[in-house]
Amino acid sequence: MTDTLTKLKQALDTLEPSYLDIQDDSALHAGHAGNTGGGHYTVTIISEQFSGLALLKRHRLVYEATKSLMSTDIHALSIRAKTLDESE
Repeated sequence: MTDTLTKLKQALDTLEPSYLDIQDDSALHAGHAGNTGGGHYTVTIISEQFSGLALLKRHRLVYEATKSLMSTDIHALSIRAKTLDESE
C-alpha cells in the first residue's frame, strides 16, 4: 500500500466504515493537464454515519475527512458513499 493510500484509509477511518475500498486510478490519468502531482482515487465507503443524509452531505463528510490530503496527495476523488442497507 502506498503512503497516500495509507493516509487516505486513515483519514476515512474517522467515518467508521463497515466497508472501505480505495482504488488508485492515477496511472489512467498520468500527465493530465492541471494535475499538480496528486493522485486520482475512487473510494467506495459504507458507513452508518451516512444514514438519513443526502448524497451531497455524504460527499461533504468524505471531503471533510480527507481535506488535509486534497491539496497535496489527491488531485481527484471519486466517491461512492452508501449505508449498509443500501449496499445489500
